[in-house]
Amino acid sequence: MRLPRLRWKRAERPNWALPFFAGLLAGAAFVYLSPDAFLTEPGFLGKSSLDRVGRIELNEGLFFLYVLKKRIGTLWLTAILSTTFAGIVTTYLFVLWTGVCGGVVAAVAVMRYGVKGLLLLAGSMMPHFICYAPAFLMLADLGFSVCSRLYYPVRDYSEPYEQKPNRRKLLLRFLLLHGLVIAGTLLESYVNPNLMTELLKIF
Repeated sequence: MRLPRLRWKRAERPNWALPFFAGLLAGAAFVYLSPDAFLTEPGFLGKSSLDRVGRIELNEGLFFLYVLKKRIGTLWLTAILSTTFAGIVTTYLFVLWTGVCGGVVAAVAVMRYGVKGLLLLAGSMMPHFICYAPAFLMLADLGFSVCSRLYYPVRDYSEPYEQKPNRRKLLLRFLLLHGLVIAGTLLESYVNPNLMTELLKIF
């Protein structure tokens, strides 16, 4: 049975900072309320774990393929979910969950190492997040836009309801997303490990 198209009031461009920072605060609060679950030694970001990471001999080619599979998998899963009736909800949940994960990592790093934890956090994000950050925002916007076009056409913030969806534009944005993810994966696999090896010497 074909689902009816619901005509809702046109929404403004989503402010992804709200669910992201809500998740960030929730993740940090969870760590502070349950420190025993994260701060045991050995444990998440523990000294012994960092020592093992600093000594590991990384096969960069295999690591690249592993990371690429993970990143492209997330991209495609989010894109597929955006074509469902609940695509807008799943997009918001994706942004929220990303914030939660970031909040947990940031809180554990700071609680374990103080200022050095902030350096560890920054180093673990460089330089690949230069590509991942805009890709994340583009993916959220694309998911919202696709679901809006399919199920809530009046709600689409990017073009009037009377116009047909610009499928070529959507395809180009999707291909650009892949390019950003691949570039980020290259940086994460071939550049970041060398940076982290040097950074971990201070821990």
